[in-house]
Amino acid sequence: MRKITLILLLSAFTSFSGICQEQITEVIICSTIHGAHRINPNYSYDTLFTFVEKYNPGIIGIEIRKEDMDSSIIYLKNNYPFEMYECIKKYPNKKVLGFDWLGSDVVGKAIPKNYWEEISNIKKTQQKLNQDSTIHKKLTILKIIEEEKNKLGLNASISEINDGRYDIINFIYYKQLAKLLQNTEYVTLSDFYQQRDEQIALNIIEIIKSNIGKKMIFLIGADHRDYTLKKVRQELSNQILLNSFD
Repeated sequence: MRKITLILLLSAFTSFSGICQEQITEVIICSTIHGAHRINPNYSYDTLFTFVEKYNPGIIGIEIRKEDMDSSIIYLKNNYPFEMYECIKKYPNKKVLGFDWLGSDVVGKAIPKNYWEEISNIKKTQQKLNQDSTIHKKLTILKIIEEEKNKLGLNASISEINDGRYDIINFIYYKQLAKLLQNTEYVTLSDFYQQRDEQIALNIIEIIKSNIGKKMIFLIGADHRDYTLKKVRQELSNQILLNSFD
């Protein structure tokens, strides 16, 4: 009788341990550098995909809107970075989920063919700012910060772009940009950048909450990682294991 009881207890403990192990939610928020992967000798597309495959997540989050995930490759090429839509083709046996947000005017709708060139108010404002010599003088103070961002983006390895340095520089850059654009006609740009970061973070947190117990990686443009990482830590630090790049 004692032997049977011991066997049952050991079996129950083993089952309980297995359940506990399954319930660990592992997450990595990984900065990507979009087109710079082609020229950064230390962080190529192959480096990124090798890292993803070695980490072997069950879920891959990518910077594509949820409503665009089933779109044609031509449509995705016109609207998103290569490393994002390549994951859909490259990992058919993984659960690949989109978390991007590109503005309230296109929520739930396909992005028109001429959207970026002729329709997007944000793109029009960016183009106008680029041609405004007066505002350029005002923004010269950001050049040093921008140079540091570019230096890291073009030379850092995957671990270096994710070690926190870029995040800090990027945080300072966008905080200063918002201050400099205050009370100008270009304030809509900094407002949009902030809103996009907020929506991306919300979408990622929703994916994590809906997939408790899974192993996940989120591939995110380096400029968005700082805000997302802070929000994930703030809301989910006690519920997930947030992995590093050590």
